[in-house]
Formats: sequence, C-alpha cells, structure tokens
Amino acid sequence: MGLTWVQKSRCSRVGVLARGLSGFGLWAVVLALGISMDFGQIWSSQVAMGAEAPAAPAAASVKLSIAVIDMQKAILQTEEGKAAKVKIEKDAQSKRDALIKQQDDLNALGQEFQSQQSVLSDESKLERQKEIQSKMQALRTAQISFEQEVRRKEMEETQKIIESLQKIIDEMSRKKGYDFVFERNAGALLYAPSVEDITDEVVKLYNGRSSSKPAKGTKK
Repeated sequence: MGLTWVQKSRCSRVGVLARGLSGFGLWAVVLALGISMDFGQIWSSQVAMGAEAPAAPAAASVKLSIAVIDMQKAILQTEEGKAAKVKIEKDAQSKRDALIKQQDDLNALGQEFQSQQSVLSDESKLERQKEIQSKMQALRTAQISFEQEVRRKEMEETQKIIESLQKIIDEMSRKKGYDFVFERNAGALLYAPSVEDITDEVVKLYNGRSSSKPAKGTKK
C-alpha cells in the first residue's frame, strides 16, 4: 500500500513528522531536534596592538542518542495493518478487474481499426478514431478515480495505526533518552556513528497492546 499517509511538531527534545504511503502507500516519520548557537568573535585591544589572541576553549563533546524506524514496514507488520491491506485489496479487486476488461476491449477495438483501415472510408476512419479516443479518455479517467479511491481508503485504514505508532515512539524516546528518531527511508539521516533500529520493538509493543484490548461488542 501506499501511503498517502502529515504532522509537524517541533519541541526542545523530540518532534514528529508523520506522512503517509505508497507501498501502503505511504508512510514517513521524522523526529527532529532544533538546536541553534550563536558564535561571536571578540577582538581585544591587545589583539589590535598585535598581542597574541587568547586560545579559544575546546568545544564540548556532545554525544547524541539516535534511532531510526521504518514506518512502512512497521505499519504492514502490525496485525491491524495486515488486516487493512487484505480489506483494501479485496475491495479493489472487482474494480481492478473491470478496468482490465475495459483496457482489453479498447485494445481489441484498436486492432480492429488497424486491420480495416484499407477498406474504410475517410468518414468512417474519422468516426472510429473519435470513438477510440473517447474510450481511451474514459479509461484514463476511471484509472485515476480508482487510484484516488485506493489512496483514500489506505489513509482511512492506517491513520489510527500511525497515531498509535507515534505515541509508542514518543514513549520509547523519553524512556530510552533518544535525541533523534528518523524515518529510515526518508533520506534525512545520511550518516551516524551509532544508530538503533527500533522498528521491530515498536511493532511488538503495538501488537501487544492491540491484543490486550477487548474485542468490539464485548465487556471487560
């Protein structure tokens, strides 16, 4: 699926950017920490007179804790994500079959026109061409509508999953002291000396919480 599953949040420690998908469509989460520092240069009268400037203090070493998560993988590995994918595929199958038949009919019409061009009058050729162009446009419109509907259903089915995953990521970040959590496939993090992938752990926590919830229509 894809996720055309966007929220931006920036805080002093951890912020979240969630985006949908196209495998499931898509999905992306980028946690960002904003730090800014102003550096000034101090020129004393001694420097102006040619005296040796005082050595700058050594920069403090800051060790950051960084983690990554593959949101698309996480969504598809949750039990609810798996069920949503099956449901969307099942609902889309009949419309997909209808589009395939429409495409086959159009191909057959085009082949028939090609084979009969030598015996058709100019007026008949023009009519056939208009018919084929009209059917091509109708097919393209149907395809676009189908794709938009699938993306809409993907977003509807996965929005709650994304929100729950985000809460788990927030909790885990506070508990383990992560300074940054990046979406693995977003391309924001190109290098880090030590990175922990928390995808499997987040999925495990999500499925554990989901399985502990009572089924709909039942009482605790």
